[in-house]
Amino acid sequence: MKLPGAPVAPRLPRDLDSGSTPVRREPVVDWKKVDPKVVEAAQGMEAMFIDYMMQTMRKSVGKSEMSMDNGASEIYQGMLDSEYAQRAAKAGGVGLAEQIVAYLDSNRYNQIQVDPGTGGTSHENQFKQQRDHSK
Repeated sequence: MKLPGAPVAPRLPRDLDSGSTPVRREPVVDWKKVDPKVVEAAQGMEAMFIDYMMQTMRKSVGKSEMSMDNGASEIYQGMLDSEYAQRAAKAGGVGLAEQIVAYLDSNRYNQIQVDPGTGGTSHENQFKQQRDHSK
């Protein structure tokens, strides 16, 4: 029996309880086949995101009359925040790098393709072609 005016428990949409949440939809990446340059670039993007997030958070904190902040300490704090962001991204970060690699892997952007004619990778062959055309 339902009492009048009693709160009703919210129901989840069908797609949320059927295993289709973003975590469950993420494609599985074989990290052994991922180009290390793609991983490095994805970690760099994540480090830039974390660094920007830290800069924005630091701007939101008010300055105290008693603080000894000056130009040099702001430069140092910015460099320290950038280093924290880079280390956080390399240690796993917030998962943005994994999402980037998973997206690129699902679209086959990060696979190294070996050219059977030359034995080199598609990246190496493209570089050689550009170098030969510039001569």
